[in-house]
Amino acid sequence: MRHGLMNARCAALAALLVGSVACSPATTGPTGSPGAAGAPGVAANALGPPLATPADVAEWVHEQTGECDDPQPRTMDEFAEFVGPLRTRLYAPYVAEWATCRAGPYERLGLVVFHRDRLGDFQRAWQGALSSGEVSDDPDFGFGNGFALSGTLGLEVLGLHQLRCRPPGPQDQVGHTVAAEAPGCAYVQQPGHHH
Repeated sequence: MRHGLMNARCAALAALLVGSVACSPATTGPTGSPGAAGAPGVAANALGPPLATPADVAEWVHEQTGECDDPQPRTMDEFAEFVGPLRTRLYAPYVAEWATCRAGPYERLGLVVFHRDRLGDFQRAWQGALSSGEVSDDPDFGFGNGFALSGTLGLEVLGLHQLRCRPPGPQDQVGHTVAAEAPGCAYVQQPGHHH
């Protein structure tokens, strides 16, 4: 039984990390339902315990997967190299700090902590980039309470959500949804994967 649980966690981490592509945008797919305005960080509070430092995030990932036991603090210049110029412009003003850790066969999983009082600003900036055509997809990180991991696949197994700032299309499958800080954005999991 214990081996089965460990294998399931390793499989979840592998699926998560397959989506961790440094320097290239990932497609997150369809969008969630519109969010409601709220006080800074209030919506994110519905996503689980708040994690305020990359070390906290690394500890949480380690508890969930048995991986990520040696997080390396990183600079914002390294962040720019990690996500590329467009994503840097959209993410960096709202990132408080970040680190990476090795997990499974992957060298760098991004552990990103946001300024909690600027989550709504981040979401509105992303909406503006969508409206102008600067980006065509929603943010490509998996979000928790005040933090994100640099991946999109398998996140619902860890209880993480995608941030969607476009209305859902007719073919979109929308599961567990929490209104985000900015109206029109929502934290969404795929159907059937609740934390």
